Amino acid sequence: MPFVKVLRGGQITMPKELREVLEIKEGDILEVQMEKNKVVLKPKVLVDKDQAWARLQQVMAKVGKRHSKNSEKEVDSDVLEAIKTVRSK
Repeated sequence: MPFVKVLRGGQITMPKELREVLEIKEGDILEVQMEKNKVVLKPKVLVDKDQAWARLQQVMAKVGKRHSKNSEKEVDSDVLEAIKTVRSK
């Protein structure tokens, strides 16, 4: 495993081989975490808030049509499942 040097401002350069394998490009967002005294970098995708809201409304509309005769508890369960679906994409 290659070594990296911490530069001014705390910057490091990730080795090209790792960036290629992980398909990390300039401008990508990485989440930084500490796990058992190790630094862990995880690639993240940011979603536009307006797009996410529109997608959630589409899913909720489908749920509403399918469950117009269901109980409030059943609808709540389906809403939570719809939210999980949207967040997983």
